[in-house]
Amino acid sequence: MAVENKLPPVLDLIRGNIVKYGNPLALKGSEVAAWAKGLKLPKEGDVLFYTGGEYQLLPFIDSLVKTMTHIDQGSKSFSLMMGVRNILDKAGLNAEKIYASVLAKDRERFNSVCYKAAFVLQQLGYDLAYAGDEELYSGALLYELGFGEDLKEYAPKVRRMIEKTRAKTVVCLSPHAAEVLKLVYPKMLPGFSVEVRTFVELVWERRNKLPAISSPAVVIHDSCRLARELEVDEEIRDILTGTGVPVREAQRNRQWTTCCGGPGKLLFPELSHVMGSRRVAELEETGAETILTSCPYCLAALAGGQEKGDKTAVEDLIEFLFRGYAA
Repeated sequence: MAVENKLPPVLDLIRGNIVKYGNPLALKGSEVAAWAKGLKLPKEGDVLFYTGGEYQLLPFIDSLVKTMTHIDQGSKSFSLMMGVRNILDKAGLNAEKIYASVLAKDRERFNSVCYKAAFVLQQLGYDLAYAGDEELYSGALLYELGFGEDLKEYAPKVRRMIEKTRAKTVVCLSPHAAEVLKLVYPKMLPGFSVEVRTFVELVWERRNKLPAISSPAVVIHDSCRLARELEVDEEIRDILTGTGVPVREAQRNRQWTTCCGGPGKLLFPELSHVMGSRRVAELEETGAETILTSCPYCLAALAGGQEKGDKTAVEDLIEFLFRGYAA
């Protein structure tokens, strides 16, 4: 008797959205690019500012996971939800977006991270281009969740988007996007030779131009993708030390960093929360007042892992560096 292998619904939904719409929650390009209003970034240039939509989409993904988690997937309610989804799909609407939008929090904060990153890089003298509403998600989740065949079909779309901007260098805000563009795409796409850098690396190269920041001690949560796959860890410490910020180290740091739990959120949300809480506790043991990371998934997972009444701040490095200009 043949055994039917069925994907968990949340993975099937996200996979389908990436392939069909160009991002995990089928948001319109204009919605993903809304953060850049007023910046008037050109669509062509040597340095392409690439968000991949990851910071913008993350609050929606978190809300989708919560929605799927709290509904018994064998219940009539879930069947009804999927039935409504099918009707909405036929009408050209997207149910996941609707469900997620109702519960989404911190949208303004995550959108502002993109603006702050572009602002910091511009202040450091980088001339940035941005694909705007034509920007596509990198496909990182397809790679990380094992949908290799889907990624092979999807990757050429991303390549064409990048080539249209005439960029020689792509600067990625998310280490997940940087990993797939730098380490995976060249193996899949013959001739894909664009230089891929992270936000951290570009800041590090011009760190002597950063303003000083007055801050109590911080502790760095190294992103797994950034520290292990991309081998970027000392650069963050150099940046902070150069701005006069005291840095404390967690017991597990750099390439030996402890996972924040974010990667398992789609399949095991409760376990993910436990992992995030444990990592927050490890970081707080240093006595630092602020936890800094450089990944949208880590930012969300660590913030979600905090306990009520916890006074330790969790910030993205981008937000922290922006303080130096906003002070």
